Amino acid sequence: MHITAKQIMGWTQSLILNSQHGTTNKFISACLTKGGAEGWVQVELDAVYKTLPGNPAVQREQAIYTDRNLSVDFLITNADGVMCIELKVESLFQSSGDGHVTIPHGGWKKVQDDVRKLSEDRNATYAAADACVVALAWSEELTSAISQWLSHSGLEYEQEIIDVVNDSAYRVSVFVIKVG
Repeated sequence: MHITAKQIMGWTQSLILNSQHGTTNKFISACLTKGGAEGWVQVELDAVYKTLPGNPAVQREQAIYTDRNLSVDFLITNADGVMCIELKVESLFQSSGDGHVTIPHGGWKKVQDDVRKLSEDRNATYAAADACVVALAWSEELTSAISQWLSHSGLEYEQEIIDVVNDSAYRVSVFVIKVG
């Protein structure tokens, strides 16, 4: 079975929904913990992606770019092809450290950088592979900034909003941006 961006969206959503335990959501808890959430999400998504139909090979941090010092977050391979995935996860401490709590959020630029990397910098082996950027945002500021950038970008993308509870209500936006 060919892996699609829509499937990546569903599996990513399931991770967030399955992180809900009573009034606590592990995803939001990780985002609110110093050190960031992206590593935790990578580990959790790795486990989810390995359960995909067709028994895919899931590799993390693979050198698919012309600059061998750069690596893609996920490289998923099955009999029908390859999917390269870059992941961006909003973290409270990263956002506040960048000064984005009360001013317009610039975190969308990190998402844009990953789109550019996948569009322009893949080596010959992976240049034609399917690719997407998965961006997870829970603040209204970053969600709005990514949405505004995407609406003017001309890129094909999907956005889903998931309501979760972690002592209070949060809305997690899952963006899956197709590249190439």
